[in-house]
Amino acid sequence: MTHTPRRLTVHQFRLLLPDRGVLTRAIDAVHVHHTVHPARADFRGAETIEAMRQLHLAQGWSDIAQHLTIDPLGGLWPGRNWNLPPASVRGHNGTTAKGPFMIALVGNFDDGRDRFDGAQRDSAAAVVAHLLRAWNLEAAAIAFHRDLSEGPKTCPGTTLDRDAFVALVAKNTSSRQARTTRPFSREFLLGAFVTQPAAIALKPSEIAEATIPEHALAGEAVAEDTRTRVAREQRRYSRDFSRLLDAPSGSRGEDWTPLRPHVVNLSCGELSAGGDFSTTPVDLDGIIDAIRDRAAADPSLRILLYAHGGLVGESDALAYAKKMYPWWLSKGVYPVFFVWESGLLEILRQYIVGPRDIFDWTTDPAIELAAKAPGTAIWAGMKESARRASAADLGEGYPGGAHLFASKLAAFLATPAAKDVTVHAIGHSAGAIFHAHLLPALIALGVPRIDTLSFFAPAVRPELFEAKLLALIESKTIVKHACFTMEEDAEEQDNCFKVYRKSLLYLISHSFEGVLRRPILGLHRSIRKHERLRGLYGVDKKGNPIGGTAAAEIQFSYARDKEENPLTRALAHGAFDNDPKTVSAALRRILEIDDESGFGEADFPYDPLPRVFELLPPPQRPMPAPVACIPAGPEPAPAPATPSGGGRRLALCIGIDDYRDRPLSGCVNDARQWGGALGALGFDVRYLLDAQATQRGMQDALRDLLAGATPGDVLVMQYSGHGTQLPDDSGDEADGFDEAFVPVDYHTGALFLRDDVVAAALGALPDGVLLTLFMDCCHCGTISRFAPAMRAEESSSDAVRYMPVSSELLAAARSMRAARGSRASFRAMPSSAPGVIHLAACRDNEFAWESNGQGDFTAAAVPLLAGAVQTGETNEAFIKRVATLVARQKRQQPGMMPPAAGMAGRQLLAPRTRDAG
Repeated sequence: MTHTPRRLTVHQFRLLLPDRGVLTRAIDAVHVHHTVHPARADFRGAETIEAMRQLHLAQGWSDIAQHLTIDPLGGLWPGRNWNLPPASVRGHNGTTAKGPFMIALVGNFDDGRDRFDGAQRDSAAAVVAHLLRAWNLEAAAIAFHRDLSEGPKTCPGTTLDRDAFVALVAKNTSSRQARTTRPFSREFLLGAFVTQPAAIALKPSEIAEATIPEHALAGEAVAEDTRTRVAREQRRYSRDFSRLLDAPSGSRGEDWTPLRPHVVNLSCGELSAGGDFSTTPVDLDGIIDAIRDRAAADPSLRILLYAHGGLVGESDALAYAKKMYPWWLSKGVYPVFFVWESGLLEILRQYIVGPRDIFDWTTDPAIELAAKAPGTAIWAGMKESARRASAADLGEGYPGGAHLFASKLAAFLATPAAKDVTVHAIGHSAGAIFHAHLLPALIALGVPRIDTLSFFAPAVRPELFEAKLLALIESKTIVKHACFTMEEDAEEQDNCFKVYRKSLLYLISHSFEGVLRRPILGLHRSIRKHERLRGLYGVDKKGNPIGGTAAAEIQFSYARDKEENPLTRALAHGAFDNDPKTVSAALRRILEIDDESGFGEADFPYDPLPRVFELLPPPQRPMPAPVACIPAGPEPAPAPATPSGGGRRLALCIGIDDYRDRPLSGCVNDARQWGGALGALGFDVRYLLDAQATQRGMQDALRDLLAGATPGDVLVMQYSGHGTQLPDDSGDEADGFDEAFVPVDYHTGALFLRDDVVAAALGALPDGVLLTLFMDCCHCGTISRFAPAMRAEESSSDAVRYMPVSSELLAAARSMRAARGSRASFRAMPSSAPGVIHLAACRDNEFAWESNGQGDFTAAAVPLLAGAVQTGETNEAFIKRVATLVARQKRQQPGMMPPAAGMAGRQLLAPRTRDAG
């Protein structure tokens, strides 16, 4: 199998390894080798790994010998598919069902050679410890190559003492586990290919009997009669290895050396030693040293932090940085380019275009629908990369790569040598998302202000912008902010992929951000519809400037049939970063130079782009027969397909964020997403949000939802908020606990909405009426009172929808319940009431999680809802698909509470009758 070598951290390895759903091969031992050639000093990142792979392929093997290579800086490089046995030691390689996991340490650890220490030693111990934990193995399962082979071998090196290594592994085994809060989804982990089902066949020499030649991965003390042969083989290996390293391959022919003082390369938010360019903590020190040297010559140095957008792969971002950095330096600005994982366009092209004829996609809505599932997943992963880059702790105290740089920069800016140095930022497209996390981190680290922040066609959601940056702008912590973007007509004349006939921001808004259309800061229409943004940028409801002094500046690039803006003329989403007028205008704001000077435009490295639009022609279709001339009007949008034979379609959507204790941030958003999706399916939706969702309000709304229900009606109740457990005082719980919703007024002594109350209401559901519950909260499994109860396990998290109840609140709730005489006698049943489908976000012994402003269950379920209804998918099939998506994060398992007979196989949200059941 061919693939690009990429680097994992230990934290990512821990997230990737336990995925037993795709790791079909059991591990019974861990084999440890060293490489000899290359030695530690020879290691060059991906090139070294690929050179090793090519040499092993030349041996006649199907792939590189080892499952994992650990480099001198502690980086982990996935190699052979983990579902295949390694080429490790003859007679000890195992099979595709069971066998060893093979690790190779880069270096020659025989006496007088490399030292096995530092990050490499720590990573090796951590990896082995995790392998032992994952497969319940003892220390005896750790095998050094020399202990398994016949003859006098030293691998993994004479300086490696097995007992000392085992002790180090034991220390890791007993240490605190890495935090997996908000883990990076498995499909975005670099190296995830190694856990896929093996797609290559082993060579005959690899089956059970393969072994690594002494010259390939092991430096051995050999018998005298073989010493000459081994020396010859090792010389040949060294020569071949060097030749492979020196051979140009793709972008490896480009010299990126000048970028060392100007680029921070990131992958999944962490410093990356793979791909076309690598960055280590030592490289970050080198960047700071270069800034310090420049500031010594220019005390008023301006530092620019540049984040590229979501249309840029690594090599293109490096090429842009290489072309631009001399221009910035010549203007007295020191640029630092963050090259971060955001190659969205290339991935989506595979989904949207792929092997299809391009004319299979004839309308923008068709492309939006095609891109929705993969686009949402990829876009979410890219946003997670941005968040992780500036996170202070990704697990075990390890910061994101941008945060590590920010801490070093903040330390320099606190010195007397930097008293007149200023900091500036530019974010293009998704680079605005990157800066929404980086700039607050800089301020938190002690940087007093950001002097200018310029956005080019920002792809950030207004909610994130408001939460992270708006207060900094209004308080002048970000002293000046300018946004350069296209006005509405220009956005609609742009194209994306040369197929989608609007700008990328429209595709993000209409597809990548979920089932509902979401506002995006860079969209003109989003600004004019958002009161706070209108005030920030000083525009009216039509998006026109209103004059006066605004807190921030906005500059629109106008459509080609309108007068040009002299400060920006980009007419494509991806053109802002190489438009001479736009970037030079941002430069003048950094230098505080008047725009009339045109400073920066004359020697800008890129030529002005033509103001034209390149689209593929529409498909040629036969002309229809002539018809009577009727004035053309807009074609009505097709109504969503809904099952036939139904009555009313009513939905109640409840979302509560504004709790006095443990407030949440994604529940109101959840309710609106569900409501929008259900409304598109023909439901009349009622909302209860925050202050409306009192205990009485929720109970009355549920009663109103069920009132007057007649056969054929389809009803939905959706709830996002805290769930909790209360001691059972009605005697109907085998384990002595009731489950309950937590209303917004719970702290006033109001009754919690217990499962008893919900159960009594559902038990009276008329025959022939369907009620579907979508519960995105903790302990949602038995809220409807029709499932076996399980107690929740202890956990600590700041993003779970569970409300612990204090003794004071519990006493108040009991007192009020007693005063009202509300003591239910309803007892639990083994399955749901007839007509009730209960889809729950998690099991009762799990927590329901929210992240990035929405519940994990909602984020997976809502984008699938319309398609599932339109295709007649069953309740059971729908929840299984949702569960598959949510379960990837290893923290909750959605499911369906046991329904009445025949209900699981019924179509989702399809009407029922008395006869049909």
